Amino acid sequence: MASNYYSAQIKQCIESGARSQSRHLKTIHGHIIKTLSIVETILLNNIVHGYAKTRNSTYARRVFDEIPKPNPFSWNNLLMAYSQSGHLSEMERTFERIPIRDGVTWNLLISGYSLTGLVGAAVKAYNTMMRDGSGDLKRVTLMTMLKLSSTNGHVGLGKQIHVQVIKRGFESYLLVGSPLLDMYAKAGFISDAKKVFYGLDDRNTVMYNSLMGGLLACGMIKDAQQLFQGMEKDSVSWTAMIQGLAQNGLEKEAIELFREMKSEGLTIDQYTFGSVLPACGELGAIKEGKQIHASIIRSNLQDHVYVGSALIDMYCKCKCIDYAKTVFDRMKQKNVVSWTAMVVGYGQTGRAEEAVKIFLDMQRSGIDPDHYTLGQAISACANIASLEEGSQFHGKAIISGLVHYVTVSNSLVTLYGKCGDIDDSVRIFNEMNVRDVVSYTAMVSAYAQFGKAMEAIHLFDRMVQHGLKPDGVTFTGVISACSRAGLVEKGQRYFELMIDEHGIVPSSGHYSCMIDLFSRSGRLEEAMSFINGMPFPPDAIGWTTLLSACRNKGNLEIGKQAAESLIELDPHHPAGYILLSSIYASKGKWDCVAQLRQGMKEEKVRKEPGQSWIKWKGKLYSFSADDESSPYLDQIYAKLEELNQRIIDNGYKPDTSFVHHDVEEAVKIKMLEYHSERLAIAFGLIFVPSSLPIRVGKNLRVCGDCHIATKHISSVTGREIIVRDAVRFHRFKDGTCSCGDFW
Repeated sequence: MASNYYSAQIKQCIESGARSQSRHLKTIHGHIIKTLSIVETILLNNIVHGYAKTRNSTYARRVFDEIPKPNPFSWNNLLMAYSQSGHLSEMERTFERIPIRDGVTWNLLISGYSLTGLVGAAVKAYNTMMRDGSGDLKRVTLMTMLKLSSTNGHVGLGKQIHVQVIKRGFESYLLVGSPLLDMYAKAGFISDAKKVFYGLDDRNTVMYNSLMGGLLACGMIKDAQQLFQGMEKDSVSWTAMIQGLAQNGLEKEAIELFREMKSEGLTIDQYTFGSVLPACGELGAIKEGKQIHASIIRSNLQDHVYVGSALIDMYCKCKCIDYAKTVFDRMKQKNVVSWTAMVVGYGQTGRAEEAVKIFLDMQRSGIDPDHYTLGQAISACANIASLEEGSQFHGKAIISGLVHYVTVSNSLVTLYGKCGDIDDSVRIFNEMNVRDVVSYTAMVSAYAQFGKAMEAIHLFDRMVQHGLKPDGVTFTGVISACSRAGLVEKGQRYFELMIDEHGIVPSSGHYSCMIDLFSRSGRLEEAMSFINGMPFPPDAIGWTTLLSACRNKGNLEIGKQAAESLIELDPHHPAGYILLSSIYASKGKWDCVAQLRQGMKEEKVRKEPGQSWIKWKGKLYSFSADDESSPYLDQIYAKLEELNQRIIDNGYKPDTSFVHHDVEEAVKIKMLEYHSERLAIAFGLIFVPSSLPIRVGKNLRVCGDCHIATKHISSVTGREIIVRDAVRFHRFKDGTCSCGDFW
């Protein structure tokens, strides 16, 4: 009588599912010890079973050892304790000791392997069972194997199990059919999933959801919608449909379905909010996003990490980065997704320095980045040409093993390319085991930046030979490479190839590349002819490109047309005034220069002052021609005096046509000597060790005279000087520059 009473209490304790069930079970066990002098085997088995269910293998073993003659139920309970608690070595030893094994025994062994992700061991145990004890195969074993196949994407194994299901007549059973359907649906075997679904005598909402999820994953939207309309829906159904629509580019429909779900009065949980917010982000629907945010607050889900991360991502995609930061700062708990959303948000809104800072804060918080987060942080370093932090993140990638992910390697190729270290870009690219379109595009672009046209072209052709389809960015890179090498006909061929064979509609960036292709080679009439044949007028970059070429070639006629078009397009853009002024100045037309300056004054157009910078020992040093705030100015001027004499002796002749002021020739020469990039280079020669290249950034284009002077500086000092200006890289070494004669 007492045994039945305590057995009922144990059963009730297990079925309650309460957090305190383990403590409650120990209390019941204590009462049994106090009140019963002899405990029957059936009650001891129930106690072992209770401890097994609460995953307390230590207590389960102690009670098992008290059983005088363990029966199969006793052994299976002990095996369950080890199987469910993940103690595999004890599970295997117990399995070997069991004198009589039944279907439950084998299933517990397979479940133990399955729960810990040991697919191979689970399959081996299943095969051994089929060989040695197939006559006792249970539905639950087949269900376990099907769940294993589904979770790990092993469709081949699942199909083998399916054969056993059919052989044993279990195909119409819901508990077997559900994981079988789930496996086929997740793997995209929709026709097989449908056969299982419609072959079942009974179907529940879970199965409808599984099939609908598979249809959505395969882009079969209409089929999924039909199934959705005709089924008995729960909150999971609505959420799956909303998520599926959003992931298939139907963001408006996803938001509308969310509204419908809300009007139905259904419970909206964190997963529903997390499914609809990305749709708002993709559309830039900030109004709807804010309304959903208000609903989240009313539902008291604002502190949920999944919802918070989705909100951050939504605000970032809507370009409301400050709102995103507010949500981020208020989150009580943050995971890698939350931090990554902020890193990506800052990076994609042009605030790369803050992206790097938030990534460093993430590391200090003890959150380890995944490959995507690290790749984004490295990309942010690339956007600000921060080689110092980027190299540190490279080290992090190597130590963590994340360097083998293609996302991280691609970012590193881009980083070193944008920081002027083409050799490291090539090395990382060559070390990659897997390369995608982004990998090749990054390397092609890096070659183009450095004027390595033939390398860029060969790599592009290799990419196509490997069966990868170039995108618009890849074509921008290869056409730019042709432009910098003066390969006009080859660049034209790639432009035509992009349209005719790859079906890519040219963007304004592609047209600007083509204008640059003609202009840089001095074929200004062809550039104008190309512009006249464009489907829309060039943007500011296109006109500026042509105007710069007119300045370099001294073509006043076309230069005036380009300048007038640029000023008409954007009256407040300084380039039109400045470049045309430069052409007039080079021809001594100072009255025209004065008129342009008066026009700038009337339009309140301000010329951006030239600035150059160099980073050394974690600190950024900026220079401008008229800035006397640097504490090292005396040393820099002394170094420049020495350099000027050395490069003159080396054959340098100042080109005063780049001075746009009507002053004496001697004054013009002096003004050239103190251009901002020369101040930065002098700083580098003083402080940067001779074993390292001098890396200089500049906000404007390097002027022609400074370009010539820097070639001489690299020759007389033997130093490698890398200058990244507003357009491209210039790598000066031994009196040459990577951009060749087509500067």
